Amino acid sequence: MRSNCQFSARAENGCDLAQNAVIARVSSLKSRGRARQSLAVPQLAALLLLLAACHGSDGGAEDDGSSKGSEPGTTETAGTDASASDPTTTAGTDSTPDDTSGEAGPNFGLLTFTFYPADAGGSPEQLGMAGAWRTTPFTTDDFFAAHRLALFFPLAPAAADTLEVHDPQQYEWGKANTWLTLGNGLRLGHPDGDALACLQVLGDVYPLYLSDNAGFLDPACAPDPGHWQPGASYDLTAYGGPDFDDAMASGAVMTPIGLTLLAPDAGAFDFPLEQAKDLTLQWEADGGADDRVVIRVWDQFDKQLAIHAADDGSYTLPGAELGKLSVGPATITIAREHISTIKLAAGSLRVVARHEIWLYPDLF
Repeated sequence: MRSNCQFSARAENGCDLAQNAVIARVSSLKSRGRARQSLAVPQLAALLLLLAACHGSDGGAEDDGSSKGSEPGTTETAGTDASASDPTTTAGTDSTPDDTSGEAGPNFGLLTFTFYPADAGGSPEQLGMAGAWRTTPFTTDDFFAAHRLALFFPLAPAAADTLEVHDPQQYEWGKANTWLTLGNGLRLGHPDGDALACLQVLGDVYPLYLSDNAGFLDPACAPDPGHWQPGASYDLTAYGGPDFDDAMASGAVMTPIGLTLLAPDAGAFDFPLEQAKDLTLQWEADGGADDRVVIRVWDQFDKQLAIHAADDGSYTLPGAELGKLSVGPATITIAREHISTIKLAAGSLRVVARHEIWLYPDLF
């Protein structure tokens, strides 16, 4: 299954063309943040094809070697079979649970579900939804950033109030045979509107699940920020294929309480930030019991500070840590996250929902 061309909108979406033949049409979505040097989509596709050829089709995988056990901001749910067949239609409600013991299958799934409010850089309100299945664990919780924004955010520290420094690096896609096509879509169902990530195959090599408004996708796959509701529960539907049945897990995915930033001023662009001084970030401490706050700061060369902060309304970033970054334009993100882990027959699906605010200081 190479794309979602089997959907009902086949004719009007031009799916009679060679599947994924014109990868440059991938999206008209706007990126976030400052203007940055990044690979254009056609160049990225060509690079991925080259990487696939170089890696071959055997062995190897992206693996951080970390435990997959429970952690702050994580909930676990077992999925059940559902009568569903088309990601652009709602799954049936007359499903019967299977005989699963709740054990997850051997594969690793990741779905990022991020709400971005409009910011001082001119980026509009957006929904970032992207995911994938692999035979090995992911080294990031933000697959939308890796795919769409050309930013690699390593996993946040496990312990609260912990800071890590990361040198500039790109997301490691790994070998092509570690990426799996497990069905043609992932749906998060909510009474106010469903969010849908549909199958695309990047460079005819990497199967991804994206909420995108590309012309060749069904309109139901387009991202709508209104489909991200704070502090809400969503029904998960994972559409199956030849190897696994469709699966549904009611109320399995939770979004965090929306983040209200108090300081610094999110409406200021290029606000001065002195490296020699501490920076205090403040927000409303109204998160849920299983929510967490992740702060990231990176300079124009992508050297990055990553912090897992206690959701107590304040975190002070020492000037000594800011001094490890280069002077000039920088970016800060502060996000409240909730991680839901759903055990499916295909594997363990990690859904990371976040409300993320972007800030744009000028380090001096």
